Amino acid sequence: MSKIYLPAALATALLIATAAQTIAADKVASLEPPKSGGIGVDYTISFWSIPFGHTNFDARFTNATYRTDSHFETSGLVSAFWGAIIDASSSGQLTAHSLSPELYDSFYRHSDTKKERVKVTYNASGLPSTFADPPYKTNKYPVTDEQKKDTFDPLSAVSVMLAGLKEDPSKPCSSVIPVFDGRRRYNIELTYLHDEPVKLDNGLYNGKAHLCLVHYNQIAGFKPKILKEGKAFPPIYAWFAEIPSAGAPSGHYVIALKVWAPMSLGTVVVTLDKLQVQGGATKG
Repeated sequence: MSKIYLPAALATALLIATAAQTIAADKVASLEPPKSGGIGVDYTISFWSIPFGHTNFDARFTNATYRTDSHFETSGLVSAFWGAIIDASSSGQLTAHSLSPELYDSFYRHSDTKKERVKVTYNASGLPSTFADPPYKTNKYPVTDEQKKDTFDPLSAVSVMLAGLKEDPSKPCSSVIPVFDGRRRYNIELTYLHDEPVKLDNGLYNGKAHLCLVHYNQIAGFKPKILKEGKAFPPIYAWFAEIPSAGAPSGHYVIALKVWAPMSLGTVVVTLDKLQVQGGATKG
């Protein structure tokens, strides 16, 4: 499988796979005021226990709107052959049971010469349109308007899950998140396996969490070779936990504690290393 597509897919899974429901109430203080708040999380990405990148997300919610900002950056030896920095933001309207995205803005940098800006804008009907600089060549591997309907941009998918709006307490890790990133259409599909005790080595969490299987399902906009490789994509596992908060849209935030993908040469691991709730405690 392509060296680029594996970390990209893992990052996508981390962005979106955030659904569960068990963390001690005293771990993080409740948010005030009750209908406005936010959460920030940082992650370290490693291979063979050697860090090669980090990413963070900062989500803010009001009574009627949301905004999420993220930063991804490779480091160490990986930067020598895949040095990447991605800054992105998404914003839109907050509804009773979901989000309505309005704008996704992403800026990718690889060395000083390769740069890419992508904006996804949603019209009144919710159908996304893409601006890319340099422009995408989408005719060869198109995504139809029908496939784009009722999708989230990557960060709006993070936002809807962080807010707990897609969660069904009776069916943990049962979400299918449809995503359109401006060029590609895919689903992030979560399957519940079982609950188990989790204690992170960095001391950020000690309690029960859901163990879930995360599947990256490519739909359209990919080269046939990539679609074929995707069928052999390694399984991705994750621990998820819920953070009670009066300021969260649904009364709690949902986070991924750890995401990992076993491979033939080793395991890629994404681990939570900082947690901050606006108006509450900070960990990490």
